[in-house]
Amino acid sequence: MRPLSIVMVAVIGSVLLGLLAFPGAARAHETEPSVDWDVAYANVQVLGPPIYSYYATQSLPLSGSGTPYTGMLGAGPGGGWNTIAMNTGEYLVITWSFRYVGGAAVRGDLFWITRLGLDFSTIGRYVDSGTGRQWIGSSSFALTPKTQYNATLVVRSIQPTFRHLHVGVSVQNVGNIPAAPTVSGVNGNPPMPTLYGLFTNANGPVVEPLAGVSIAGSPFSGTFLLLTPWPWAVGGFAAQVVIGLVFIGAMYWYGRRESKRGAKT
Repeated sequence: MRPLSIVMVAVIGSVLLGLLAFPGAARAHETEPSVDWDVAYANVQVLGPPIYSYYATQSLPLSGSGTPYTGMLGAGPGGGWNTIAMNTGEYLVITWSFRYVGGAAVRGDLFWITRLGLDFSTIGRYVDSGTGRQWIGSSSFALTPKTQYNATLVVRSIQPTFRHLHVGVSVQNVGNIPAAPTVSGVNGNPPMPTLYGLFTNANGPVVEPLAGVSIAGSPFSGTFLLLTPWPWAVGGFAAQVVIGLVFIGAMYWYGRRESKRGAKT
């Protein structure tokens, strides 16, 4: 089989696999099969659905209480889920509570997730275990057995998209546990629960995560550009394209020369 035919077969096969996988991937907010829920329930008890408070465009720190939306269980926008209509650059403050019931003191971490993971930027993360809310920034925090934690995430919409939004906690040596109701199973085996969450429907241009945000004591000045490609990166990409085209051209020339040489002999 010629190399071109092999490439075509590979491309067609990839497309067919994508079409076969699409119906399952299109279901937002499905049950989470990648989590061993026996282990999850042995470490974390979610105490209620997350509350998503929507804040229209304003400067940090956010003021007021926002517009609250409760995370739901369901099968999509038509199945009872809340949908927050918002603009890029606006904020959500997500609060939820869980109890760590594992047997050993470990480290934990808060997370949010959408289908692609690039729809929001994290502005702040906080936990309160009864001693007052503490800012944890980008670090982990201590999980003490039999302790309740009240978690707060402040996120900002940075690109226009329609996505479902989950939150959860990562437990050291266990893994990522998304917020889901604690349910009793059959014969001691808990079923895979439907996750808590809602939809966000953002409109507007792509926004830099820290656009308009003043950072006290920052050594930087000017505008923070976290999404805009850096000049050296653009130049490096262009150089790789040129090198690739030169290589392809050289191989094509070499192939033609060898073909002619073979024809002469």
